[in-house]
Amino acid sequence: MSIGQIAFLTLQGSIFLVWTVLMFSVLFTLRARAQARTGTIFNGPLEFLAEIGAWLRNPTDKSMRWALGIVTLCLFVMTGQSVLVGIG
Repeated sequence: MSIGQIAFLTLQGSIFLVWTVLMFSVLFTLRARAQARTGTIFNGPLEFLAEIGAWLRNPTDKSMRWALGIVTLCLFVMTGQSVLVGIG
């Protein structure tokens, strides 16, 4: 494995780590909001979908949506490049 491949995979792994942290942050936020709204500990899929819709429309969550979208796009681009170049 060359130095370039190692650097590429390290960068891709770092982007995936950032994406994972952002995604779990969003999921835990949605769960907490659904729990606060319904008052139940275990919410069903309909409550989760309702919270996703509210999160997508909430102007205070705009920066989190942009960050998650940009990091997701970077992850897709890096994955596509690894397929085209033949890394991994």
